[in-house]
Amino acid sequence: MRTQKAFIRIFMSVILLLGTKQLYAFDTLSADQIQSQFSGNTVQGEYLQGAKQGVTNYYSEPFTNYFAAGGKVYSIKGRTKKSGDWRATEQGLCINWNDTKEKCAPVYKEGDHYKQQRKNNIGKIKWTKTYTTFTPGDTNTLQDK
Repeated sequence: MRTQKAFIRIFMSVILLLGTKQLYAFDTLSADQIQSQFSGNTVQGEYLQGAKQGVTNYYSEPFTNYFAAGGKVYSIKGRTKKSGDWRATEQGLCINWNDTKEKCAPVYKEGDHYKQQRKNNIGKIKWTKTYTTFTPGDTNTLQDK
């Protein structure tokens, strides 16, 4: 009887883990979906640095990015303008700002918005990007700035 209860616990744990993995994979955009959603669009959103919102050591800042179809990305956040390269992979949206190390993070849909989140080695959130508005074209002429 004891062995049977242990087996049932293990079995249920595996089912829960598999269900969570499938749910996460379902919510995460594929490379093709990322490409379709971002390519050729001006995207507005908010960048949340640090801990989760509601904790004192964080800051948030609005941003506007233009994801050119050819793989260039242009951004303005506050008074800071920058450019770099972007690509869509199965690991998520990858951006290399001004020849820094490329960083990739999955993109997932949450309600009406798309989000990315990057965590450090111990699982704490480093940053969260929330993409709120997608508009076709370079509406802010970020390529020219």
